[in-house]
Amino acid sequence: MSPEGGSGHRVLQLGAPDAHGNQTNIPVTGLESLVTHHPKGNRHAAMIDGVIVGVESRTKRSYAYIGGEFQEIETRRTDEYGALAPDQVLLIKDFIIESRGAGDAGWSRQLDVPSPISGTISRRDDRNGLVEISNESGEVIARMRHLSGIEVNAGDDVSYGQPLGTQDNLGLGLPPGRAVHVHMEIDTRHYAQFERYVADLVEGRLLHTAPSRGGSQELAVAHDGTFRLGESHARIGVLQQVMHGEGYRAAGGGPLDRDGVYRASMQGALLDFQRAHGLPQTGDIDPATLRLAPAPRPRERDLADHFEPGRPLPRQADQATAPGHRDHPDHRHRLPPEAEAPVNRQGARPASTGLLDRLLPALDGGDPGAVARALSDLARSEEMQAWLRQGHVALELQQPQAAAGRDHARAPEPLPQG
Repeated sequence: MSPEGGSGHRVLQLGAPDAHGNQTNIPVTGLESLVTHHPKGNRHAAMIDGVIVGVESRTKRSYAYIGGEFQEIETRRTDEYGALAPDQVLLIKDFIIESRGAGDAGWSRQLDVPSPISGTISRRDDRNGLVEISNESGEVIARMRHLSGIEVNAGDDVSYGQPLGTQDNLGLGLPPGRAVHVHMEIDTRHYAQFERYVADLVEGRLLHTAPSRGGSQELAVAHDGTFRLGESHARIGVLQQVMHGEGYRAAGGGPLDRDGVYRASMQGALLDFQRAHGLPQTGDIDPATLRLAPAPRPRERDLADHFEPGRPLPRQADQATAPGHRDHPDHRHRLPPEAEAPVNRQGARPASTGLLDRLLPALDGGDPGAVARALSDLARSEEMQAWLRQGHVALELQQPQAAAGRDHARAPEPLPQG
């Protein structure tokens, strides 16, 4: 709690369940401290062969591994408004803001929710208490849900910290006053901006001093050098080329895309790549991972103005590389004595119960009835059904991209500044 002007505030969240399934409200210290959306329903999340399983709902919700944790996300496949670009990803988080004045006995949640970013209101949905903010190109960059008394309309320009509406529970079908909280969906391209937003909430720079309509714009927040799921960049394309050359495959066994877009189908391969090279399995393309896919080196003739005329140009020593890894620096010195447990676990292979041993003799014997019975048993086996389910999910990860086509993919982002 940080007092300000005679009043106090705090930012909380409903924490992950304990061993008995009980949850309590715990303090929020920053964006990274916010737990997975619906932590109880998603506590058994795991990744098998590049596919996330054990989650609350695969049909109505999307999931990813971001920042070293399984997270719920919004994608075009599950977006109820159909407003997201083919590869766009919004990271979903919940939190609670509370305040009380000097002498007040309890904490109040009847607070205005400040805008997390400047932009234009592209959608207002009073039934779900939703406010959607887009950039100048019309791309959705943020959504806030469950608000009442919404103060902005579609087409309005909003500034950072401007009140959007009152924290509430609209859209949940709950009685008034119950489970009041803020639901935030953030575009992964603006992760650094939302780190700043949560920090400003925690430190009290927004809760009691939110500017009015038409307030000043926030200073631009520089990209943090880490590319997360849904982002695109030329450096991602270089990494994809390196991973492809080392034999890494997309979910479902297909080749990795090499177009500079970080899609969900690449996540399992990225986690395996990070583990094999002694890096933390974050699921993000961070600077440490990018060092294993270096940008092209400058040509010697581009460096001539750095040396005295008439002197020979010094040759740049070739960077040491490990056997089998000619495209990136030698990483063997970073490998730990014992590798971390893999986040992307290898699944059970189908038909390991001997059902194929029955099928092959039936085929050799030419008995149609025996072949039909063996195929039927194989198709109904638990392992085959599990393998088919994983295959369907792997295809689902590729579906938005295939449906939209390559020509409609978002253009790669420019180089980060700052």
